[in-house]
Order: sequence, then structure tokens, then C-alpha cells
Amino acid sequence: MAKAQAQAKDSGNNKIIMVLLVLVGLMVAITAANTYLLMDTRTMAANALHGNATEEQRRDPVFVKVDPFTVNLRSDQFGPRLLYTGMTLEVQEGDTKNILLNNMPQVRSRLLVLLSGQDAEMISTPDGKMALSDSIKARLSEPYGGSERELEIFDVLFTEFIVQ
Repeated sequence: MAKAQAQAKDSGNNKIIMVLLVLVGLMVAITAANTYLLMDTRTMAANALHGNATEEQRRDPVFVKVDPFTVNLRSDQFGPRLLYTGMTLEVQEGDTKNILLNNMPQVRSRLLVLLSGQDAEMISTPDGKMALSDSIKARLSEPYGGSERELEIFDVLFTEFIVQ
């Protein structure tokens, strides 16, 4: 009977030791994973800080200037309204700039048609300008001159914007 109790005591101690070893191993694995992830994020942050970015992040902006023009807006309770605006388009490198420059009369026509349907009160707000910018990007990205290729326009930057 004493032997049975001694064996039971030893097997209980063995179970406790096994559980403790598993927990210690698990903690070591978690610590190693955490250290690896911290080192990796520190490396990425250091690369970004020192300018070691990827080629895509280093892309130089390509801009196309659209000369300022005046367009009639929809009439409202204040009567006829005018918009005087100039803008610069940030475009994809390559043919996009040349396509826009070669089709500038069509670009300006698309802008005039789009802008003439706008409400003066709406485009006077910051949210209205952002929505207008999105509409311009979508309209000017459509193919030109019988081509089926859509252009990639990243941003519309208003350089002049006066509503009267």
C-alpha cells in the first residue's frame, strides 16, 4: 500500500512538472515571436525614416495643368452664379500626360459640361469640393479619341476656385 501511495505521489509530481514545462515552452515561443515581430516593425520604420522606400513609394508626381476658365453654374435663389476655377491633375506616369495634353479641348469640354450642372451652394463646401474632385476624376478618366483605354488620374488639385 505504501508503494501504491508513493507511485501515485510520483505520478502527480510528474504531471505537474510536465504542465510547467509545457507552460515554460509556450512562454518562450511567445517571447520569441514577439521579439521577431518587434524587430521587423522597427526595421520597416527605420527604412521609412531613412528613405529606403520601395520604388512605388518613390514615384515622382506627374502633373497636367488645366488653364483657369469660367463657367455658368445652375441658377439658385440668388440668380445666375459663376465658377472661376483652375486645376492641376496628378496623373500616372507614361502616356496619360501626353493623351490629356493632346486632347485638351476635349478635356476642357468635359469639364465645362460637368461643372455647368453643379449647384453653387454644394461646391462651396469642403465636402462638395471633394465630391466634385471625384466626379472630375471619373469623367476625365474615360477614354479619348476612339481608344478604349481608361486613364489613371490620381488627384484633382484646385489651384483657383471662386464661386460668385
